[in-house]
Parts: sequence; structure tokens; C-alpha cells
Amino acid sequence: MLVRATNWVGDAVLILPALSGLRTLFPQAQVAVLAVPRVAPVFQGHPAVSEIISYARPDNKGRWRLIKQLRARRFDCALLFPNSWESALVAWGGGIPQRVGYNTEYRTPFLTTVIKGPEKLGHLHQVYRHLGLLRAFGKRVPMAFPRLYVEDRELVQAQDLLAERGIDCRQLIIGLSPGATYGTAKQWYAERFAAVADQLQADFKAQVVLLGGPGDRAIACQIVNQMRHPPVNLVGDTELRTALAVIKHLALLITNDSGLMHVAAALGVPLVSLFGSTDLDNTGPFTPLATVLRHAVPCSPCLKRECPTDHRCMELITVAEVVAAARAWLTRTE
Repeated sequence: MLVRATNWVGDAVLILPALSGLRTLFPQAQVAVLAVPRVAPVFQGHPAVSEIISYARPDNKGRWRLIKQLRARRFDCALLFPNSWESALVAWGGGIPQRVGYNTEYRTPFLTTVIKGPEKLGHLHQVYRHLGLLRAFGKRVPMAFPRLYVEDRELVQAQDLLAERGIDCRQLIIGLSPGATYGTAKQWYAERFAAVADQLQADFKAQVVLLGGPGDRAIACQIVNQMRHPPVNLVGDTELRTALAVIKHLALLITNDSGLMHVAAALGVPLVSLFGSTDLDNTGPFTPLATVLRHAVPCSPCLKRECPTDHRCMELITVAEVVAAARAWLTRTE
């Protein structure tokens, strides 16, 4: 079986329950995940995955090479999680006899099993939308939370990396994920992240680590420059698997709606998640270990990259309420 993965880290994490369900339905199947390089590490070590096929999003020549590769593999079935026309075209061109996907982007002619939606599913969370594709096989599967798998050697390597930067994994570590790939509309403010971190350092003697991708370096530098006691800044300096292992060492992650938010949720790390322009019902953290801070303003969720007005949805989230939410997690009793 071929599973076409979604193309962003957070979205890829949200298909993991469906992958687990697929393994439940077909325990003996060989399941290959076709994924772009930036999300391929999400599937590493997952018990539902037999193989990862990493491919760069191709031009026409590259797409033809991919189609020929799939033809040679003679897959029986393709499960298409992206809603794109291109994903259905590649599966069709690859000669895969059963091709399952939602009826989006006029791609129905390329599918053999068409699932109605996802627009008919309203504000249903992405996890449930992805599980909906398994209806093609006529059986229900048990609900599961997304789960990522990190090897012991990766945890040790992350511990060594943190130790090199002066972080002791035996003591309290808090992570900040201040970036947001989609745009600044869903970003909270550098000076407020800095103020929260300063307060938690003072209250809990917390060690603070900044995490994110290369595109988040600017806001990370602003946070570093505004904190009284500089944090360890790993933004843009770690591969995804290293970031997963570092997050596993955290007591708490404070984050915008981002890929790393979903990563932390799938690693069982408590979250304080800050929501504004994006749809909490659709892409919120799928975990019981999250406090979501959001103010209901008329224009939210707008789903825009940049706020066209006054960014009120994020402006209303205060330092005090983020500190209070963090404190509740850090002082909880099991």
C-alpha cells in the first residue's frame, strides 16, 4: 500500500492516527509512505510504516520519474491524504489499481474510491478528516492520538547537545516555539515571549530553549535580545529528528499554532498554545495535555497570512495569562 503524506510537518503529524488505523485494518500489509523530505522524519520509527519514500516536489520531468518508480513497485492501493489534484494524478499515472481520496480539486476521474468531503465535514478536526478516508475499507477503527517515536540514541544525542549549550536535562526545561511558517498573522510577539520566559526563569529557575526553523531566526533573535537571562537558541540549527528529541526533554512548550506544536502534542509534552487567526476546531493540538489561549473576536479565524487590521486576536493574549497557564502545568500534581 502507498500512503501519500501531507506536505507540512504539523499536517503530517495529524495523519498518524489514520496510519495507525490502517495498520489495524491490514496488519500484514507493507505500507510505504511517500513524503517530501521536510516531513519524512515524522514517519521514522512508526510501527505502522514499513518504508519511507522521500521525494522532492518535482517538476514535470521529476514527476514522470516518480510515476515510473511507482509503476515498477506495483502497489495495490494508494491512500491520498493531500487534497491536491497532483497527488491523484501521480497515483493514477503510477498504475495503482485502487486510489482512495476526497473529491477535491476536480480530481475524481483519477480516483477509484471517492470519499465525499472534506468540505461537507464542516469544522471537524483534521485528525477525523484523515480517519474518514479509511471508510473506503468498510470498517471502523479505534480512535488514537497522534504519536511520534524517538529512539533512545536520539534522546542521548539531544541531551549531549543541550549539555554543550549549558542545559541540564535533570532540571526543568521550558521550550518556546515563537515562529509560524504560514505567516505573521498567527505569531505572538517577541517581547511577550521574552517576558513570559523571564518570569518563568524567576519563578521556577527554568532553563529556556528556543526552537524553530531557519525562517524563525529573526523573531528568535528578538527574544534573545530582550530577555534578562539569555536562553539557549536552537532556532534553525537542528534537523527535525534532533528537534523531536529535544522537545521530548521539555517539561512544557509554549507555542504559536505551528508544526512543533503538533510535534510536542504527539510526544506527550504539555503545551500552552496561542491561537488567533487559525481555526482551533480544525488544527488545534490533538492532545489532552494542552491549554489553548484564544480570544473570540469577530474576525477570527480569518486564515490570513498577514493581519489586515490590528492583529487583535493575538494582541488580546496577555503575558499574565500565558504565565498563569504555564504555571498551572508546571505545578500540577499527578
